[in-house]
Amino acid sequence: KDQGHGDDIVVAAASQFLVGYNTGVMNAPANVVFPGHSTLSWSLAVAAFAVGGPLGAVMGGRMADSRGRRGALLIDTWTFLLGGLLQTFALDMVTIIVSRFI
Repeated sequence: KDQGHGDDIVVAAASQFLVGYNTGVMNAPANVVFPGHSTLSWSLAVAAFAVGGPLGAVMGGRMADSRGRRGALLIDTWTFLLGGLLQTFALDMVTIIVSRFI
C-alpha cells in the first residue's frame, strides 16, 4: 500500500536544514575561535564544507558500489569522525579548512 511521501519529504527537509546550519554556524564564533583571521581564510573554511560535501557524496556512492553499503558506511563514519576531531582540536585556520572539507 502506498502511504505517500510525507516521511521522505521530512527527511529531505531535515537534511537540508543541517547543511544550512553547518554553513551558518561558522559565522557566530568567528572572532572568538581564531581572532585576527583574515576574511579570505574564514571564507575558505566556510566554503570547504560546500565543496567537500558533493565530492564526498559522489565518492560515497562509488564506495557503496565497490565495497557494499556496510563497508561504505564504516568508511564514511570514520571519515566523518576524523573531520570532527580535527575541527575540535584545530590550532590554526589550515586545520579548520581541511577538517571542514573532510
